[in-house]
Amino acid sequence: MVSRFRLPLFLAASGLFLTGGHLLAQGAGAASATFRPALLDNFTVGTSFTARDDLRGPGVAGDVAVTRFDLSLAGRTPLGASTVLVHGLAYARHDLNRSGLTRLPDTLQELTLSLGLQHRASATWQVAAYLRPGLYGDELGWDSGRFNAPLLATAIYATGPDLAWIVGFTANAASDRAFLPIAGVRWQFAPAWTFNLGFPRAGLEYRPNERVSYHGGATVQGGGYYITGAGANPVTGPLRRTWLEYREIRLGGGAVWTLSESATLTLDVGVVAQQRFDYFDRDFKVKGGHPFFGALSWQGRF
Repeated sequence: MVSRFRLPLFLAASGLFLTGGHLLAQGAGAASATFRPALLDNFTVGTSFTARDDLRGPGVAGDVAVTRFDLSLAGRTPLGASTVLVHGLAYARHDLNRSGLTRLPDTLQELTLSLGLQHRASATWQVAAYLRPGLYGDELGWDSGRFNAPLLATAIYATGPDLAWIVGFTANAASDRAFLPIAGVRWQFAPAWTFNLGFPRAGLEYRPNERVSYHGGATVQGGGYYITGAGANPVTGPLRRTWLEYREIRLGGGAVWTLSESATLTLDVGVVAQQRFDYFDRDFKVKGGHPFFGALSWQGRF
């Protein structure tokens, strides 16, 4: 997803969606031959947890454990020999299992449309734009304050089958950085080894065969959410009706198993290098520690 991550410029914010762009580089040129029209073509369902750890911040005396569930459905429609329309739905929910005075909501949720246009401009250049309009907040009832439509635009230059560069920008009206340039690279420097400087994953991948691959490096979880302070939400005073940026930078590794032509399973484990809940419009931050995390996801095709 496209979220308001203010990370070190080249490590994460500048590598946005490189993996997806590389897949476009591999396949978009033969869209009419290989992309069958499908309202819903594939799905991903996943869960992750971050272990309980203490929080720090002004007036904060508590701890939190975070559990995430996400589901996405996507399809694609060829618009010509070189152009593909990507469309789908996505839902994600973070449950913040709090104790003490944390100044955090109970949940962070998002329900969005996924809209993308991918085009091969030449043998070496591909361009793409992705829009994620939807509701982002501690609740999902209609409120114009919860609506956001982040945009990502990219251009990918493939110097060969083993090396691709990406440049572009993100635009997000609900961010304190409404416009952010991006750049990244994906380099397969040996038959079984790939280096990826991208987002949400940066690091090394080792693929000894077609059935399994191993990876290690940094990943990011989080997003930006509108906090209303309704119901049992403990956020009070000036922290009501404002945006909260939740971010975890994770260091670890995992594996991807190809179970069949239509199903893969991904497992990740490691530690959180940085955990932050940032009410950036109110200049109020709640920081976590370095807890353990685990994540599991299933990707499939219909």
